[in-house]
Amino acid sequence: MMRKIFMLIGFSIVSFMCSGQQTYYNQTRQTQFLNPSYYGINGKSFAGVSYNSLSYKTNEKIDSKIFYGAVSFENANFSLGIDFNNFQINTYGLVNNTINLTYVYRVKLLNEMYFLPGLSVGVGFNQIENPDLIFGDQLNLLTGSIATSSSDPLFFSELSTNFFDLGASALIYNESFMFGVALKHLNSPDISYNQEFELKRPISFSGVIAYERDINYFGRSFLPENSYLYLIASLYSTENFMKVYAGQELLLGGFSFGLHQLYTKNELSNAMLVGLNASVSVEQFEFSFGYNMPISQNLTVFPPNVFEISMIVKFDRFLRNNKGFFKHLKTDNL
Repeated sequence: MMRKIFMLIGFSIVSFMCSGQQTYYNQTRQTQFLNPSYYGINGKSFAGVSYNSLSYKTNEKIDSKIFYGAVSFENANFSLGIDFNNFQINTYGLVNNTINLTYVYRVKLLNEMYFLPGLSVGVGFNQIENPDLIFGDQLNLLTGSIATSSSDPLFFSELSTNFFDLGASALIYNESFMFGVALKHLNSPDISYNQEFELKRPISFSGVIAYERDINYFGRSFLPENSYLYLIASLYSTENFMKVYAGQELLLGGFSFGLHQLYTKNELSNAMLVGLNASVSVEQFEFSFGYNMPISQNLTVFPPNVFEISMIVKFDRFLRNNKGFFKHLKTDNL
């Protein structure tokens, strides 16, 4: 019985981590979480924080907080990116903390095109907080009360595990086009709580493609000087799970707004979500907002409504007054 309980908890964690924290982030503004090589775009240095909340019709709520940033070493042609993710499902007492460090090297190709290979290493910590679990012998069906302690062996067990993670990624881009692929969990880390068996996290694959166009090339007065249309699409796939994302964003100087669509599918369910996103840049600060809602689903699973806010501080002050400070795909800092 204990073995089955540990396996159930382990598989639940894999499911939540695949369909939660890595699924619903707004990839138009947070591409580095899909492909870490994006940390090396235009050799920029920045720091940011993002909060993501998933709410379900069952009144369950999943919160994720990410602190991230990048430092560019121009003379050595590489960037370092880092992110720390705190992921919580309060209803079940699940806490997941991960930290990833990414090395991105820059190789200049022809016609101002750059190749950005990356290598990521990470560590993670999973924990189930026992006080949030309720066992059968704690329930008193006559009085409807819940006892504060249990004789179940699992109640006295420390449910925690650590793991080491590896990933690789690559991007090719210029000022108009970007294409990239990424592999995560290359070492298939064991996230089991029990040493009696292994619970491997499956390898995941992702591909991303983007296109950006200047829509005010001739300096029309009814548009801001730095006006762009940005289109992005991606595919994320792992064992028994797939996600397809598409985003369209209009950048008007220091302000942007856009739409995005998300389709997810696993063995048991599928869902389609649509969302809005907007951002405002003030000096070196960028504030972003996003919201997703389901528009179609099957009858077995309820997809979430997703709310996301983020803030980025850009340290490349000399880019403030040119289009490199607003545009997604830019090479003027390399």
